[in-house]
Order: sequence, then C-alpha cells, then structure tokens
Amino acid sequence: MTRTIIIRPIAVLLILLICLAPTGVRLQAKEVDLDEFVSLVERYSKQLQIAEKDREEADAQKSEAIGLALPHISAQAGYTRNLSDVYSYLDFSALSGEGGVSKIDMNRDNEFTAGVSLRQTLFSGTVFNAIAAARQYRRLTDYTYDATYQQILTLSKQAFSQALLLERVVTVAELAEQNAHDNYLDMKKRFESGLASEFQLLQAESRYRDAVPQTAATRRNLELALVDLKNFAGIPVDTTLELNGSLDRYPQLPKQVDIETVLAQRPDYNAMLWEEQLRKTNVSAQRSGYYPSLSAVAGYGYSAQSNDFKLEEENNSWTVGLMLSVPIYQGGETRAKVRQASVQLDKSRLEIARRRDEIEKEIKSVRLRLEEAHERISSANTALTTARKAFDIAEATARSGLTTQLELKDARVGLDQATVAYYSAVFEYLAAWYDWQRVTGNMNKKSD
Repeated sequence: MTRTIIIRPIAVLLILLICLAPTGVRLQAKEVDLDEFVSLVERYSKQLQIAEKDREEADAQKSEAIGLALPHISAQAGYTRNLSDVYSYLDFSALSGEGGVSKIDMNRDNEFTAGVSLRQTLFSGTVFNAIAAARQYRRLTDYTYDATYQQILTLSKQAFSQALLLERVVTVAELAEQNAHDNYLDMKKRFESGLASEFQLLQAESRYRDAVPQTAATRRNLELALVDLKNFAGIPVDTTLELNGSLDRYPQLPKQVDIETVLAQRPDYNAMLWEEQLRKTNVSAQRSGYYPSLSAVAGYGYSAQSNDFKLEEENNSWTVGLMLSVPIYQGGETRAKVRQASVQLDKSRLEIARRRDEIEKEIKSVRLRLEEAHERISSANTALTTARKAFDIAEATARSGLTTQLELKDARVGLDQATVAYYSAVFEYLAAWYDWQRVTGNMNKKSD
C-alpha cells in the first residue's frame, strides 16, 4: 500500500506572504542566506513601512501638542476703499448755547491698517495634558513598531526554513525517481535476459512512471515557495534565487522563562501599558474642562487714512493684557466626557489583564510545540536510520530475486517518508523556536 507523505504547513505564512508583498527592487545576487533574506524583508516590507509612518505621525502629533504651549504670533494688514462718506452729527449748542447740529465727515477715501498680535498660554490643563499624551503616544507607537517588526521577522524566518524543507523534499523525490528509473532499466535488462518476469518488469516501470509526476509536483511547490520569498523580500521574480542554508543543524532546547521577565520584554504588552497611561492622561485632559485657562496677550496696531494713496492721519496703538477663561456651565458635557474617558481607562486595564492571560497561554502552547518537535526529531532520526537499513537490504535482495518489486517499492517509500519526516520535524522545531523567541521577547530590536 502506498503511503502519502504529509508536510504540516504553517498557514499563517501563506497569509503573511500575500498581505505583505513589498515594493520591487532589482537585485543581482542569486544566493541569499537567512540573514540577507531578513535584511531584505526589513527594507522592503510594506507593513514595516506603514508602522514607520505611524511613528512619523506620532512625532508630528507631539510637535503639534508642544506648539500649543508656545507663543502664537500673527500679523495682518488691510486696505479699504470707502465708496461713500460716513458722517458724525454733533450738537455744539449743548456746549456753548449757540449754533446747531454740525455734520462732520468721519472717513477718507482710503484706509490702511496693519497689526501684530501675540498670545501666550500661561495655564491650560488641556494644553499640558495634550503634550503629555503626545509623548505617551510616541512611546506606544515605538512598542507597536517593535511588535510588528518581531512578528514579521519571525514569519520571514519560518518561511525561509519552509523553503529549505521543500528543497529537501525535492531532493528526496529526485533520488526516488532516479532510483526507480535505475531499477526499471536493470529490471528491463534482466527481463531481456530471461532472469525476470514480465510482471516484475511492469511493476518496476509503474513505480518509475509514478515517481515522475510526484517529483514534478514537489518542484512546482518549491518554485511557488521561492516566488513567495522573492515577493516577500522585494526580489524580482525573474531572479534565480538560491537559498544558502541547512536544516541539518538546529538550536538547543531553550530554558523555561519567568512570566514577569517576558512581560517586561514583550513590546505588544508594553504598548498596552502605554495605552493605559494614555487613557489616564485623557481622563485628566477631560477634567481640565472644569478648570480655568489663563493667557497673556500683547498687540500692536497701525492705521492711516487719506483721500489720496498716502499714509496720512496715522495712529499707533500698543496693548498688553491677560485673558482669563472660566467655565461656568456647559450642560453636563464635561462630566459626560470625563465619565467616557474613565470607562475607556477601565476597559484598557481589563484588556491588559486579558492579554497577560493570553501571553501565558501562548508561552505554554509554544513550549509544548517546541518540546514535541524536539522529541519528534529524535524519533524521526531513529526511524530514518532504520528505514535506510531496510531499504539497503531490500535493494540488495531484490537484485538476487529474494525480494519482490512491491516490497522494494514499500521500502523506498518508507525511506522517502522517513527522510521527509525527519526534516519536517526539524522545520517544525525551528518554526516553534522562532515563535519562542518572539513570545518570550528575546528577539533583537531593529536599530532606529
């Protein structure tokens, strides 16, 4: 009975490779190792570029908030052409007892104005809290960027290792096909010499014919994986990509970690802590609606008017002062905003508690995967050694007619499956090990 070789895929890799197709770049190098591949992903991942834009936006918001506390200076100038005269009527008889109402022209044909004003906030809870919130948001985006960076690096390493596994599968399939072809040619000679039956010849030919499409399918899977890697790392699709890596070596089983140490290193968890701080600041910002604000103001004004285009009848004015704004009644709007901000703070704290539980579960799950894959490597290595000995015996006895072609085929399938199972176990261990680095926060942070 023919057994099917099953390779357990990492589904999230396919999703990531589709969602994170980066911008193209011409690359002449044909050979790429893991470090070079990760470096290309760092440079050309669209999701990392978006996360970097979030940090730039946070910087802009921080500058905007600080700008609210700095002096605001404005200048204005104007010209007015009066199309009609404006008169003032004065009754001089009230002063001297003589005369009557006099009509006085109050304006000229041309009026010129200019002015400069300065406003400096001296006290405002809204402004001060906005500055604090902008700084906290910048820290939050830093941790969010680090979390995105670590996730992408983890998945890129897993994708690279998966491609190495597929290369091994192709190698195994090609060896199996070559072995089947050699066995078919040998059996054909034996049949022509009368040393083998036609049934044995047909069995050998059938085994060879079956191996050809299986090998083609494994090559196709590898080519698709390489195309995905090229898209992922910004390598042109027409570039011949050779992976410089091996699944023959893998890191040792890491030690257990303390949850508090993990939480201190996890950027996604720290981002949530900074979000909590941001929510606290928002509560204070909304409460500042109850408090007065104080500003200093200063201004200079210039005006001139004339029936000609001249600066005549000029006036200069200088003013300084303080402006106090005191909220008295706002219909309960401020109280509602404070309540809403407090609810958001409570939700943030609950999310932190929930995320802590999720991280603990995630660490436990990855640890179990890691230990299981480590045990599978040992078991698969033993099975591979046994399968290789069994095939060598079956191949030797088949040549002397003591083993049927069906038994030889089963031995070959067993060896192929044992080989793939071993490297599959190594891949699963590496995938879990990369996840372990991420979930424990032990990945290197990208330099700014």
